[in-house]
Amino acid sequence: MGIEPAEPASSCDICLVVPPFDAINFPALGTAILATACRARGMSVTIVYGSILLAAEVGYDDYCRICDSPIRTMMGERLFRPYAFPPEIERTIPDGEPLAGKGQAVFDRAAPLIDPFLDHLADRVLALRPKLIGIASTFQQNLAAGATALRLKARAPDLPIVLGGANVSTPMGEGLAQVFPWIDRFVSGEADLVFPALCETYLETGALPDEKLVACGPIDDMRVVHTPNFADYFAVLRECQAAGKLPMSLPEFLTLESSRGCWWGQKNHCVFCGLNALGMDFRKKDARRVFRELKDLTETWGVKRVAASDNIMPLNYLDELMPALAAWEERPHLFYEVKANLREDQMDVLAAGGVNAIQPGIESLSSRLLKLMRKGVSGHQNIALLRHCKARSISVGWNYIYGFVGEEIADYDHVIEILPKIEHLEPPTGCNQIIVDRYSPYHTAHKELGIGEITPYPSYYALYPPDAPLMDIAYHFKGSYTTPLLSSPADVERLCTAIERWRERWRTPPHAPALRLLPRPNGAVIVDTRSIAREKLTIISREQDEALKVLDRPKPLDALDPETRAQVPFLLERNFVIDHEGLLLTVVTRPKVTIQSAAASPPEHAEMRAA
Repeated sequence: MGIEPAEPASSCDICLVVPPFDAINFPALGTAILATACRARGMSVTIVYGSILLAAEVGYDDYCRICDSPIRTMMGERLFRPYAFPPEIERTIPDGEPLAGKGQAVFDRAAPLIDPFLDHLADRVLALRPKLIGIASTFQQNLAAGATALRLKARAPDLPIVLGGANVSTPMGEGLAQVFPWIDRFVSGEADLVFPALCETYLETGALPDEKLVACGPIDDMRVVHTPNFADYFAVLRECQAAGKLPMSLPEFLTLESSRGCWWGQKNHCVFCGLNALGMDFRKKDARRVFRELKDLTETWGVKRVAASDNIMPLNYLDELMPALAAWEERPHLFYEVKANLREDQMDVLAAGGVNAIQPGIESLSSRLLKLMRKGVSGHQNIALLRHCKARSISVGWNYIYGFVGEEIADYDHVIEILPKIEHLEPPTGCNQIIVDRYSPYHTAHKELGIGEITPYPSYYALYPPDAPLMDIAYHFKGSYTTPLLSSPADVERLCTAIERWRERWRTPPHAPALRLLPRPNGAVIVDTRSIAREKLTIISREQDEALKVLDRPKPLDALDPETRAQVPFLLERNFVIDHEGLLLTVVTRPKVTIQSAAASPPEHAEMRAA
């Protein structure tokens, strides 16, 4: 049996608000989990998606552009600034960096809609006659949350408001408490147990906790974490779609949480990663429960695409979850974040289980830089992963980043040299300089890692009053350091141009470039449509094919047997093999056909299949 959709409420005990500019192409997972936790204690809860309501007025395309606006402008926050503080305070805040080109046009179209939207949102919330309001804030939602609370307090001053979400993690929550004094309480951390208890106590006694900021420790046991109910999301989404204000293609996917923390970061914290705040310790749900949740969610809401919110997939799911999914004929398409050192046979397991999109944290193709990042993988492993994904039609989301303490221009020269040879593999979504994020080693141990003074990212100064404690509020920072690359704009441009050229090849119709091996008797045919291809079709011998197989994993030339070594000059000349950092690696893909059979699933997964 699936999750029962909740009936629309005419009143509720607790109203949870998802303010703009949260993404609307999928439900708000954390808020939905908290709502279910409160309902489990007997409270009535309604989630009001202010994000969807504003998107319906602004227009979906402009709304997405605002959500994706760069940190240097924080357009989403800037739109709510005039309403996030009393007028006498707002007047003291300096103007920010001018918006460029299309950004200004998007801002100008959206700005007149914000004030009436806040009135409409307050009407919608207060019509529910809630006894307590909770507001969530993550990424660019702080000022929308503050403005929403201020508008509600103007009309219902005695109605308690609680702010939570990732932006309230300590010490950011303490900072927000200073600039938003009209918000009654701030809940910092994983609130699965604390927030429902706070609400229950208030409904029974009328008392809120004595502390302005209520701290929550990490949840130790994922069994206490509730399954989300997305009824409120679908109710308002369908309402806006029926009015012709949002695309019928939404939602793009559902969301699922199967673990928290990061098992790799628990051992080796990547220097630039600010995720997990104070909850790095890895915790996961039992694979059988995850299977049941996937089944319930997809059957209830009729959406066959699911994205896991995990920072990294539990490794045991390869044995305990994926085979059961492979045996499920109606399995959804899945997205997971994974570690990039997955073997080819493990990629087969993921593909068979329905994983068709991953985010492996590739970041770079330079082994030296990856070591500086503490990624625990090599450039060769990252290239091999891209090759495995291309062969299995698994989409890879990644970003090429630069600006690491200790980097040299030569680290990028080696990569730029091989990019034309791997342009058939999925390119990054962009090429960007790293930002110092709160909770990352570059923030918490910046001096030890070679970064001098750190200061809040400049865009924050145009969002908050001059006396705001920005060192507490900010999540993004600028660090005082430089590198040979950062000191050379021409070399930065050279790197970014090479990445953009790669991306352009994938945008050019009709197909992305290919370097694909097709078996034939006594050898194979290689189809090559890269820009550097010598020939579109190359017939290779059995010996050359065997050499490609040997070089599926990186090897030095002097470690090869004589027969394999004899094939290397031809394979290098055709760029079927690359010489990267002194190791040889094949870049030719061998397309895989995944055959999924219930009989292939181990007996211990029978319970999950029947769930």
